[in-house]
Amino acid sequence: MPLTLLQNVCFGSARGFLTGVSGVGYTLLDTAGAVVSARTTAGVYHIVSGTYAANVTYPDRFNGQILWDCPATGSLASATAIEDQNVEANDPRVSDTWSMVNSTTGSIQSLFDINFGRWKIDKAANQMLFYKPDNVTLIATFNLFDDTLTPVYDGVFERQKV
Repeated sequence: MPLTLLQNVCFGSARGFLTGVSGVGYTLLDTAGAVVSARTTAGVYHIVSGTYAANVTYPDRFNGQILWDCPATGSLASATAIEDQNVEANDPRVSDTWSMVNSTTGSIQSLFDINFGRWKIDKAANQMLFYKPDNVTLIATFNLFDDTLTPVYDGVFERQKV
């Protein structure tokens, strides 16, 4: 499903009010620099002091760049600005879909739970326990080993999902 994000660029105060067919536009490029979406000026508007914005619709799971361009004006040469765009950083839906499957329960637990919940090492069992952010609900357990695959709770070299 495509994602639409409000994007903006600033070309400086001397480059104001350059909208319309021959005004500021943008092109979407893939990671190799090939055109994914041809240059357009549709929907580009001037905000203030040479700053422009547009609601840009990216293809599903887009990774690449947005290339803004500004035409020459008066004594100023044309200008460009480029910004990396990738689904992992820019799509708020990704954090909801990136997940880890808990093989014990068969349920899906988000990476958020793993990263923001409590982590605890059980010395007696040589295991690392991961809890949801409520710090009570156990969601994953890992056996801990040293570099010879001897169970340990300190000097951990490897962990294996239980």
